[in-house]
Amino acid sequence: MQQNPSHELPRYGGGMNWKHWLAIGLVVVLCCGGWLVSSLDFSNPTGHIQSNYERAANLDEGRGRAYTSSLPPASVANSIDDADGARKQRRDGNKHFLQYKSHIVSVEPHRGGSKILLFNYRDGYRHYSPVFIGWGWSSSPLPPFRGGGPGSGK
Repeated sequence: MQQNPSHELPRYGGGMNWKHWLAIGLVVVLCCGGWLVSSLDFSNPTGHIQSNYERAANLDEGRGRAYTSSLPPASVANSIDDADGARKQRRDGNKHFLQYKSHIVSVEPHRGGSKILLFNYRDGYRHYSPVFIGWGWSSSPLPPFRGGGPGSGK
């Protein structure tokens, strides 16, 4: 029987080499990157509103910046939602509300058209809190991914 003078075990070609580890690493990075990108929320109605509606500073309410449109509120709310995908869209009487990660938008009738109020999230929540509390909207924006799976909600 021949002994190995360096006391090392013989190497066989059955182990994983750097190419295997690189492939596994790439799969992990792609999966985690895909999950991260899908969970981020880039929707922001500000640019669409500023570009498509007339600024009306005399109609500002609280910290909400006012804009106007000649279109009815439902059409305006749908247009804003289509352009920038609101998390939630609700209606209270003739007012339409759009909830975004960092903003709240209200659209209501005004002189045969619409008045649009654009708030940052917290200011909009404070302005309309009696309505939003009834709907269960959080006073601070929720992250886009809230988990789930086994044991959640306990």
